[in-house]
Amino acid sequence: MIEASFITASLALFVAILFTRIGRSVTWRAMVAPLASIIGSGFLVSAPLLGRELGGFAILGIVGLCAFAWAIGGAIRYNIMHVEQLLEQAPPPRHIAVLERLSTFTLFFAYVISVAYYLALLGAFVMKQVTGAVDPVMAKLIATFLLALIGWLGWSGGLGKVLRVESGVVALKLAVIGGFLTALALYGGGLLADGEAVMPPEPHGDWSSLPVLLGMLIMVQGFETSRFLGEEFDRPTRVRTMRLAQLVATVIYITFFLLLSPLMLTAMEGTGETAVMDAALIVSPLLPLALVFGAVASQFSAAVADAIGGAGLANGASHRLNGHQVYPLLVFVSALVLWETDIYGVIALASRAFAVYYMLQCAIAAVATVRAGGHGAAVAWRVLLALSCAAVAIFGIPAE
Repeated sequence: MIEASFITASLALFVAILFTRIGRSVTWRAMVAPLASIIGSGFLVSAPLLGRELGGFAILGIVGLCAFAWAIGGAIRYNIMHVEQLLEQAPPPRHIAVLERLSTFTLFFAYVISVAYYLALLGAFVMKQVTGAVDPVMAKLIATFLLALIGWLGWSGGLGKVLRVESGVVALKLAVIGGFLTALALYGGGLLADGEAVMPPEPHGDWSSLPVLLGMLIMVQGFETSRFLGEEFDRPTRVRTMRLAQLVATVIYITFFLLLSPLMLTAMEGTGETAVMDAALIVSPLLPLALVFGAVASQFSAAVADAIGGAGLANGASHRLNGHQVYPLLVFVSALVLWETDIYGVIALASRAFAVYYMLQCAIAAVATVRAGGHGAAVAWRVLLALSCAAVAIFGIPAE
């Protein structure tokens, strides 16, 4: 029953996304990149991490993270609609231009590392599933091949071709997640029918959990990629689809936490992405295998989404490189990072770089609001968001 429902729901969702008007719509194509990054590598590990820190309060933790990300997204959406126009002036406002240039370099650094990290993690995950052990050299070779693939796609077809590949991968990932949530719902319904407990574990947590919670912002990060899709989509489309991507991701995260409640203790006892797979095995032997494909799709789609963001940044910052040339450059730099650094140590810097980027974007929104004669409350709110992002950069423990 559960296996058949999982397969049916997954296939139905995959077909509905890719083979109907949804997959061909501008809305879907514009929300693919931010949605891929928001529901990236952190999805499967989010519940075990928050469960260990907060117990039964884990659902409140993910709600708070999504609300924080939504508020930051609001500042970036303001910048898309208003600040981009200011930056197109000759000359642009000096203070805004300086902050924007600084944020561009910060985010490009984070994107380059993130692309390498996601693919390195994907390579390690594949090797572990295939051979039972992690061969670092083989994992890096797999990651390098995928980097070359992304670079070739971008060079040969630009943003449009990369987005088409991304669309299929994200559709696969969402189909697996949809089937998984369906299976969890049926499992929980069966427990209720039998009179068994479906409540989450005992709530706990103290002030020592706050730095970990701050560091988990990166698990719902990625909505900013909408900022760099101007080559394909206009401003209102990017704002609307960023908002939609965040709403869809929020619904998925909260539903996942609610339905996983009966299995949260089991998930909390595991490590990494295999923790949720151990819990899924209780529901059905088919689910861990399906989640392997979902995890691989998550890693790859998150890497592609950050490559899109990084290429968009480089394209906007340089007047000498076109949209096709920036992808090989980006993946070349990511390959150097992959082979020449301790990627799992450097990712901590990337996590903080994302927080610094958000801080700068909120500061830009505050300055632009003052310049436009906006209300004091709006300015104060954006300054508060900037300070909150600074706290994430300083005190947060990177969850990835």
